[in-house]
Amino acid sequence: MKNNLTPRVSSRNVKRTSSVATMSTTMPAICLLGTLLVASFLATGCRTAASLGLPVSGTSHALLPYATDLRQAGHRAGIATELAKHPLPPHRMAAGDVLVIEPNDFNSPVRLQSDQVVQQDGSIELGDYGRVEVLGMTVQEIQQTVQTRVASRETEKSQTRMAMVSHRNNITPEEVVDYGVNVRLVSNESDLFYVMGEVNAPGSYPLVGTETVLDAVIAAGGLSDKANEHKIILTRPQPDGQKRLILPVCYKQILQLGDVSTNYQLMPGDRIYIPSITIWEDVKQSMAFNSDKSCPHCREYR
Repeated sequence: MKNNLTPRVSSRNVKRTSSVATMSTTMPAICLLGTLLVASFLATGCRTAASLGLPVSGTSHALLPYATDLRQAGHRAGIATELAKHPLPPHRMAAGDVLVIEPNDFNSPVRLQSDQVVQQDGSIELGDYGRVEVLGMTVQEIQQTVQTRVASRETEKSQTRMAMVSHRNNITPEEVVDYGVNVRLVSNESDLFYVMGEVNAPGSYPLVGTETVLDAVIAAGGLSDKANEHKIILTRPQPDGQKRLILPVCYKQILQLGDVSTNYQLMPGDRIYIPSITIWEDVKQSMAFNSDKSCPHCREYR
């Protein structure tokens, strides 16, 4: 019987040796890539963690493919911006809005509760003058409705008093007084805009004037470290049957160069979405030396 003097090499040892060899060949490449990333970071001053090859986020905010396609359509004509603002349409009442209703004349016999909150059913309570439905109405329309209701009720009461005194059942039109009222909107709780995605304080915010995209980002606490400032969008809701409106926002140009062409004036219901930046996107942007173009629709500055 022959003795086998050849040493046995286990499969585990073979795999371990292969792994060591593979690591010895890949480690220099990884180190080189890391060096390039760090050098790019130092050269360009990129502020995001992804530029160092670190994971950005486990739950990233990504643009839908359809939103990306609509964003590529670019700027639209006739959209109000920071230096070309348009007056907003008259506000239409919604639940939670607060009105102040006062008589025009301090000597008027009209007695109303001054502050009127629009109830969930869309009405306001005027005491002796009854309940008035104001949902969807403008301030001017409400003023006309309330004034008609008050004048009718006050005329009725005046006629009753005069009939009791003079034992007559009617009064000549000349004896009717003009019971004018003034209506003002003091708190608008229904006109909102929304800032979501990679900002420090996402949420809904009241639209109180002629705010712009930059105002909205500042109100939301600014961009987070994981924000992709090159793919910010503004989405404006459209009625059924109309094409969706998604506008690109060139954040760098707005903030650093004062280019207001994409600093849009906000409308009620506008949504501003800031997606997360991926490692690959940040590496590409870090390698783009001397490039001031932040999106396919921004102007080139040289």
